[in-house]
Amino acid sequence: MSSRVTTLERIAAFAPGRSVPIEDVGESLGLHRYVVRMFRNIHGFDRLHQDTQLDLFGLVTAAAELVVKATPDPGAIRYLLFAHTVLDVTPSHVDASDVIRRALGLVDAEAFAVTQQHCASGLAAVDIAGELLRSEDDPDARALVITGEKPVTARFRVVNNTTILGEASTACLVGAGGSGDVVRAYATRTQVLLSDGVYLADDLVTEFNDNYTAFLAEAVHKALSRAGLTLDDITMLVPHNVSKLLWWRTLDELGVDRSRAFFDNIGRYSHCCCADPFLNYATLRDEGRLVEGGLYLLTSVGLGATYAAMVIEHRGGGTT
Repeated sequence: MSSRVTTLERIAAFAPGRSVPIEDVGESLGLHRYVVRMFRNIHGFDRLHQDTQLDLFGLVTAAAELVVKATPDPGAIRYLLFAHTVLDVTPSHVDASDVIRRALGLVDAEAFAVTQQHCASGLAAVDIAGELLRSEDDPDARALVITGEKPVTARFRVVNNTTILGEASTACLVGAGGSGDVVRAYATRTQVLLSDGVYLADDLVTEFNDNYTAFLAEAVHKALSRAGLTLDDITMLVPHNVSKLLWWRTLDELGVDRSRAFFDNIGRYSHCCCADPFLNYATLRDEGRLVEGGLYLLTSVGLGATYAAMVIEHRGGGTT
């Protein structure tokens, strides 16, 4: 078995330039003002980014192009993994991952989607990419993990009166044994009764919310155990942007002070399916808040339900 660890060598994030207050979106969706007020005052949302003139492929390739152009040998990218939440992001006759592959000029890459874990699919795709690269004889082989989608329906824009969605995309160049940031561990906890995703019946929504913090805490502890770490070793928790309230409850469950978690992007971007962990990690990097040798715990939860956690060790020269 190969000992080469999964590495994140480049991460890019993109959000449309237009940012609007959630009140504007609430009005367009016909939400009652009290519901919008709940999103702001309880869940911590302020604004979201969107561009009605930008299609799915324009959104997704914006981040990916930054990574491909910065890669010395794009031909080394053997795999392209498009992670998304909604199962059908294009009509059935359009293979979205193949369209993206061709748009990026990665003619020799094998392209496919990762979607069954909904919003946790982005972290799963990184894990899958690492396994694929370890099966290669070529240590220079790389994979490109891409996230991003357009929440085009009202049912998708607002999920269970808990979260409201914006637009963003990310791209990660993944290696095995490379020089980037090291994936120290990855773990999931699966709740098996919720296959309807965003279309959950009310009783299952209640079950999902009741188990949320305990199951997410379980995934966090599993990842820490696999990395041989404890919460005290973690430099910062990097939550997904689904709800500040849910994360406060989770931190209480974990016994972690709120000052050790990065919440700034919840207000800036709202929830961006699959993209949140990488968007937030890139923001910390761009703001100079990642420390060399620091350990960062990324999380995401996908309706279905998959609770995912990944521990990343930052190397000062990696993840540009």
